[in-house]
Amino acid sequence: MLDHLRALAVFARVADAGSFRAAAKQLGISASVVSHHVTSLERYLDTPLIYRSTRKLSLTTAGRQLAASAHAMLSAAEEGFGLVGLKSANPTGRLVVTAPAVFQYARFVTRVSTFMKHHPKVEIAITFTDRMINIVEEGVDLAFRIGTLKDSSLLSRKLADGKNMLCAAPDYLNGKNPIKTPADLAGLEQIKVQGFPAGVDVTSTNKKPAKYTIRIPHRITVDSGFAAKRMAEEGCGVAMLPDFLVRETIAAGRLVDLLPDWSPPPFGIYAVWPDNPGTNALRTLFVNFVALIARTEADADRAMVPQFS
Repeated sequence: MLDHLRALAVFARVADAGSFRAAAKQLGISASVVSHHVTSLERYLDTPLIYRSTRKLSLTTAGRQLAASAHAMLSAAEEGFGLVGLKSANPTGRLVVTAPAVFQYARFVTRVSTFMKHHPKVEIAITFTDRMINIVEEGVDLAFRIGTLKDSSLLSRKLADGKNMLCAAPDYLNGKNPIKTPADLAGLEQIKVQGFPAGVDVTSTNKKPAKYTIRIPHRITVDSGFAAKRMAEEGCGVAMLPDFLVRETIAAGRLVDLLPDWSPPPFGIYAVWPDNPGTNALRTLFVNFVALIARTEADADRAMVPQFS
């Protein structure tokens, strides 16, 4: 059986890739060698594993069963190698990561860079997108997400709590009535970000708790928090944005926090990953690092806000 473990690994790649040619390209070997390994398995097991045609390959029932076992074998081996590698001074491995597009304009990029400098043998591929990626189907090891998580089979860890802020440019506010309460926002226009509700419930942070539902009309809708921020800076209206995206802009005076004594609903920042053993050790190392940075910087700022991003 030991003689067929390599062939089993090749067969697993064929099952994923859907063709001998694609599997060969991924493995860096010829298609004829890939075909030879699969044929040797079929002869050893005395059963067909793949239905071959001129256009595509499909797995037989036995092939699907064997592919599941092959993937379990490779995941266990990958985790074992990862655990050994992480015990050394230089962890090794590769992580495929996705994060919200807004993270590329915030501190998250700096934190990833710090991690990579500490671990020169680690490879990370990051996709910044607001598209809700199916991380299982698309082979993603780890996802960072903002908001409220839906129930699923995915595993998750909450890294930080964040808050949204209602902002506008000083030029946009010129000539308008002073903004002291949520009711004073009447007559303004909103730069709406897709996914945010039309009405926003804000809560007073003073000694007299109170709630108010803000409804601001909009003529602009965007699918990017960064685009909303830039439009707000250009004086197009009011935008509700994560604090980590606008903190420095407010400090520089390009935007104004309209309701410092009122808080929109908070949001969570999460790490999410599939429930499988592959890349588990390296993934845990990375998530722990990000979580530690979040706590350390939040304590340093004394702000109880998510600084890792």
